Amino acid sequence: MISMFNSQLKKLTHTSLKAALKPARAVLLAGILAGVLAACSSNEAATTTQQQPAARTNTQQAQATTAPLPTRVVVTSTTVSVDGVLALSVPTTTLGFEQTGKVVAVNVTAGQSVKKGDMLASTDSTSLKDAVADAELQVSLVEAQIRTQASTTTKEELAAARASLTAAQANYNQTKAGTRQNEIDIAKRSLDAAWLGYLGAQSSRDTHCGTPAGLDATECKLQEASYGTAFENWVAALDSYNKLLEPVPQETLTQAYSSVASANAKIASLNTTVTDQARKLAETQYSQAKSALERARNNLSKTKLLSPCNCIVQQVNVAEGVAAPSAAFALVDLTNLQFKTTNLIESDVAQIKAGAPVTLRFKAHEETFSGKVNTVLAQSSGTQSGTALFTAIIDLDPTDKMLLPGMTGQAEITVQ
Repeated sequence: MISMFNSQLKKLTHTSLKAALKPARAVLLAGILAGVLAACSSNEAATTTQQQPAARTNTQQAQATTAPLPTRVVVTSTTVSVDGVLALSVPTTTLGFEQTGKVVAVNVTAGQSVKKGDMLASTDSTSLKDAVADAELQVSLVEAQIRTQASTTTKEELAAARASLTAAQANYNQTKAGTRQNEIDIAKRSLDAAWLGYLGAQSSRDTHCGTPAGLDATECKLQEASYGTAFENWVAALDSYNKLLEPVPQETLTQAYSSVASANAKIASLNTTVTDQARKLAETQYSQAKSALERARNNLSKTKLLSPCNCIVQQVNVAEGVAAPSAAFALVDLTNLQFKTTNLIESDVAQIKAGAPVTLRFKAHEETFSGKVNTVLAQSSGTQSGTALFTAIIDLDPTDKMLLPGMTGQAEITVQ
């Protein structure tokens, strides 16, 4: 090609160019021809260096003259597959009694499902119920005192209060004294008479039943019935007599005394001019009584151990008749299980986004489950073959299938 251009150039130079062109055009043409020669020399050198045939060079030059259209980029979804294990979203709950006492009932067993508010166990509440009753009585007394302070005393009210005090005092005295001696004497005479009647009936029965006719005799059967009646009468008389000898119960005596105290307080309030200081004192007493009642009721409520959630009973560490333990039950909440990965490598972490859909498969089930990525924990869980491992937490969508903590499986996390 270079030789052809050189031949033509020599021909033009020596014949028609010098004769036909003016000096200025000759200079311009000479510059153009010099550029063409330089380009051809450059192409020849490139061809020699790359050792490519001339036909290929011409093809590349032809392609360079036509710009290709841009290619459309299509992004498809891919998945990252990781292994993992089901875990609780909240720790196992350990429940125990806050109030000491003896356990009187255990209502659940290990493995049982319970609902929030179900009673798991209870302790003896007798003394605490008494404390609540006393606190309620004290609140009532203070309330009565406050009502009295707010009203104007009349002669009729004062007379009625004194009459109530007299009746309350008489009732207390009689309660404290117990049964009168003459009542005991009467009961003793009735008991003696019943005993004699019993002995007489027994003797008569033995006489009439000792004949040759024996127990089949009509008279023997009649005396046997009389003997039974006499025995029952003696037992009833003995019971009545023993009851009269029993001391007055402390609870009955306390109630009688409370009536006296209340009547005294009523009269005192009616006879006293209410001052601002007295009102403030009554209000303070009322507040204290209400606080005491609230504490008593709170203590009583602690005798019942209630479930805080819809859970499964994992452990039962209590039995009836023992002292209330501080760790009686272990409960597992299965309502919000999470899948935690065990082999997520660091190169896949950047691709996983919160909220990404996940398909899960477990060894315990044939069907698949769905969920969403919650988060990837910031701290590496370890290394494997020199690669850092991370934990992704996946929330499972609701399902009616049995899924338990510790079940293993695989998750396919959708990424872009």
